[in-house]
Amino acid sequence: MIRLVQPRGFWGLPNLSPACMKLESWLRLAGIPYLAVPLDLAQTPKGKIPYIYLEDGTRMGDSTLIIEHLKATYGREPDARLTAEQRAISLAFRRMMKEDFYWVIVHTRYKEERNWECYRQVVIDMMDGVPEEKQTILADFYRKRILEQLQGQGMGLHTADEVYRLGIEDVRAVSDFLGDKPFLFGEEPTTADATVSAYLANQLQVPLECPVKDFGLSRDNLVRYLQRTRARLFPELPRMESSPLEYAS
Repeated sequence: MIRLVQPRGFWGLPNLSPACMKLESWLRLAGIPYLAVPLDLAQTPKGKIPYIYLEDGTRMGDSTLIIEHLKATYGREPDARLTAEQRAISLAFRRMMKEDFYWVIVHTRYKEERNWECYRQVVIDMMDGVPEEKQTILADFYRKRILEQLQGQGMGLHTADEVYRLGIEDVRAVSDFLGDKPFLFGEEPTTADATVSAYLANQLQVPLECPVKDFGLSRDNLVRYLQRTRARLFPELPRMESSPLEYAS
């Protein structure tokens, strides 16, 4: 059985790493059995999470490459019914979430001081085995590294208003395309839903404040969409309303 290596969930979400939540969502969507195991950063093949151990013990990183490998290995394709045009749109939305919207999430959590004060405690709570006197120092060091990545990527060069305008446009695009459909491409979820719902949930359903969250929660179709994907892919979790604070931990 595949072993999925990732941090545990917080704030009522399956995972606070959008990439981890995306991969776990896809595994459930594809019906591939897996065992979630505790995070071991020392073993990451690419220095990032999530990663998996294949059945032969091989480690593999990068959620997108993992999904493509598992499609080929297990013959599972949740997107089989999509047309070529729909597959192209799916890829565009997935890239938008991973390469653009992700950095809006990073800005919200790590650059905004008021949010970092809240998120720092989550980072500390994930430090199993780290001596208490070193936890805050390590969390702040980790923040420094993430902010350097944000700067290098380019999103960190923008003002907060500019970052949030970009984020709102991403969210608006999802909302407008979704319309009144249950899922992005109709009655059944696809890989695009596993990706988009993971990234949106990590911005709209966490107790951190920003205009992107406010805008997203004002779109009723997105609120219902996140409830729908959660019920479909993570039925063991309690229903999450628009306010995440009910499930804060």
